[in-house]
Amino acid sequence: MLLHVAITIQSSKEIENFYKKILLFTVQRKFSLNKETSQKIFNTEEVVDVYLMEHQSVHFEIFVSRKKEKKLFSHVCLAYRQTNTIYEKAIKLGYETQIKRNKENNTYFIWDKSGNMFEIKGIQDQ
Repeated sequence: MLLHVAITIQSSKEIENFYKKILLFTVQRKFSLNKETSQKIFNTEEVVDVYLMEHQSVHFEIFVSRKKEKKLFSHVCLAYRQTNTIYEKAIKLGYETQIKRNKENNTYFIWDKSGNMFEIKGIQDQ
């Protein structure tokens, strides 16, 4: 069973602007890792704010760090009923987007300002 996915962002403004407004996640809890814990576990000596967020039983542990991570293929795939609404919100708020056109349903790709990629697929009504 997957408990959460950990993501790093560079600005806490992304919590409100991207994760809440676009992906519809809610903050369940916020805490900070002290320098000692960050060093022991993640090999970095900085105080790090961490947000635990949830939407439809998907849980993110979002770390706010000034260090930028290099990403290539890493992404999270999420399913929504109205994918075009998510996509349009991302465009309106100035986020990078791409569409992969498919015969039946398009797949949308959206990046937060820290370079985290999200693949957005539609949930088909039964």
